[in-house]
Amino acid sequence: MKLILLGAPGSGKGTVSECLVKEFDLKHVSPGVILREEIKKETTLGKDIKAFVERGDLVPDQFVVEVVKLDINGKDNYVLDGFPRTIVQAESIEEIGVDHVIELEVSEDIVIERFSGRRVCPKCNAGYHIKFLKPEVEGVCNKCQTELIQRKDDNPEIIKERFRVYHEKTQPLIDYYKNKGILVSVDASPVPKEMCDNVIRVVKEWI
Repeated sequence: MKLILLGAPGSGKGTVSECLVKEFDLKHVSPGVILREEIKKETTLGKDIKAFVERGDLVPDQFVVEVVKLDINGKDNYVLDGFPRTIVQAESIEEIGVDHVIELEVSEDIVIERFSGRRVCPKCNAGYHIKFLKPEVEGVCNKCQTELIQRKDDNPEIIKERFRVYHEKTQPLIDYYKNKGILVSVDASPVPKEMCDNVIRVVKEWI
């Protein structure tokens, strides 16, 4: 099964992706994680990507498409987390034959609340939240016991800009997949477990 998971920054794509991976044994493909790895390595590509991310802009298509295609090459069961984001990106992966698209709907106020409490592991990229998804030990990753951090792009002003850019750039993509008849919208405002359960129920209807 080839799934696409769409949603504004902070809508819960990472959390839902983890649930789908566990429930349906899918590969999690997150361009965000792949691109942050490039930033962490301080490669030439990573430095270019960092400049866009810190301004709250979307990373240009050519960077994202390249890393995603490499990651999904030859695979048939995966969930694309937050990709594609534009019509151009969608058309660039048309040949892979996407089965279904899930859109996570959420308000800006909820997104800001989620980001303000979000923490991430700099080593294994595991995500947490100080209110909704607490680690077993405060400030420490459950998986690798590394100290958690707050990403620089998680401040309110950058969040608002990312939210605006997302809707401006991605609404045509939502319409694109609706017209193909493969998109379903799911309310992403509930707590993580309820949100995941809702998405899992939707996916089970397709099996």
